[in-house]
Amino acid sequence: MHTITWLVWLGAALAAITLAPNPLYLCLVFMAAAQVFLAWRGDSPLARSFGLFVRAGAFICLGYVLFSLITVGGARGTTVLLVLPTLRLPPWLGGVVLGGPLTAEALAWGLTRGLAIWALMVVFGAFNALVDHHRLLRLTPRSLFHAGLAVTIAVAFVPSLLRSIGEIGQAQRARGHRFGGPRTWPPLVSPLLAGSLERSVQLAEALDARGYGRATAGNRSAGLRQVGLIVGTLLLGAGVFAWLYYGPAAAPAAGATAACGARAMGLSLRALGRLVSRSVYRRERWRRRDALAVAACLTCMAALVAMRLGGQGDLVYYPFPTITPPGFDLRAGLALLLLAAPALATRREPPTRDREGGPVQRIAREDSHGEGARRLRQPARWDPGHRRADRRGAADRGARGGRRGRGPGPGRADRRRVRGRQRGLHGELAQGGGRLHQAQRGYARCAATVALQQRTTAGLLGQQERR
Repeated sequence: MHTITWLVWLGAALAAITLAPNPLYLCLVFMAAAQVFLAWRGDSPLARSFGLFVRAGAFICLGYVLFSLITVGGARGTTVLLVLPTLRLPPWLGGVVLGGPLTAEALAWGLTRGLAIWALMVVFGAFNALVDHHRLLRLTPRSLFHAGLAVTIAVAFVPSLLRSIGEIGQAQRARGHRFGGPRTWPPLVSPLLAGSLERSVQLAEALDARGYGRATAGNRSAGLRQVGLIVGTLLLGAGVFAWLYYGPAAAPAAGATAACGARAMGLSLRALGRLVSRSVYRRERWRRRDALAVAACLTCMAALVAMRLGGQGDLVYYPFPTITPPGFDLRAGLALLLLAAPALATRREPPTRDREGGPVQRIAREDSHGEGARRLRQPARWDPGHRRADRRGAADRGARGGRRGRGPGPGRADRRRVRGRQRGLHGELAQGGGRLHQAQRGYARCAATVALQQRTTAGLLGQQERR
């Protein structure tokens, strides 16, 4: 799908989590994000990093629940479950009270907030696994190109790290090493650290080869524009602070200051963007499924905003002072289910089968219209007996399937034999494609093992030379 589609879906999911902090609605957002990931996932390291986000979100959710229970410090609710000893921290640590009565209301509140953080992690994990980071970098404004590049490199760090861990672990297992406790980790940590440093050096060399950060006339003239950007940011911050601190009395002056700061920021960013040249060789195609997915996400956001402003739908759950079950509105539930629209827009072609029921690979389908199939469709060679029999007359030739002026044609049995040869060729091509894929995978594994052995040997030789 289009990168803008994924950005709109991310914004809609974040809006749903913010506008509807209800445990039931958060579960719907959680399931919608998981369904979208399962529908569009691939076999890339980015897709394998989704499980890391899920586990991290579960850990944070559990920690938030425990923190909300032990820092109650008083009766927050009427349903007391357990009473713990009270411990008050000193004032220089905030004076937080640990322990005290643990109530069901505090548990429900902590679980609701923790579930919101977990859903947020799942949404970001799905977005990180499905979006193309290079295309996402192209969508950043030209004035924010450097910040976009830094964010893209930081986001791609986790998938590359997971891929390196898998390759090194596979190579060490091929040598007979078995990973267990912390004592078995050095064979994994040392090559991982060396490979990370090597990739960082390669990335720096690639950026330097492309002229990144090189001083030019445009970079020298960008100093004044950057100063204007800083001044505009300070004016905008001063206007907002004055409006929040002094109240409505300072609203005209604060609004004028903030408007001037925003204007200066906009002009500075536009001027900085003109100094960055960008070439686009292949643009993304906007398909009908992108339009449908964006329309569904925008409808979800509009419905939630209307319900929140109207106070309908039981979007907010607050268990104090007495715990009550969270409410559920069917309209809000249907609106949140629209977040799963990208999962319904996916197109996966089912595997094609031939007439005998065996799977036919793409290479065989392509060859069925290629040179090999054209050779098979040519008339077979006939023996002299058939030729003498076909010379008897045009009627006999027509009966045998021939055409006037083009010689004799194949009969029914011969056509059946040709189709059988075609099927055999399709099966051989399919088997050859599978064997080629297996050989490529084996070659990749061997190459990874050899590279790791070379790095280990180089490290040992360096140690010996230092000794």
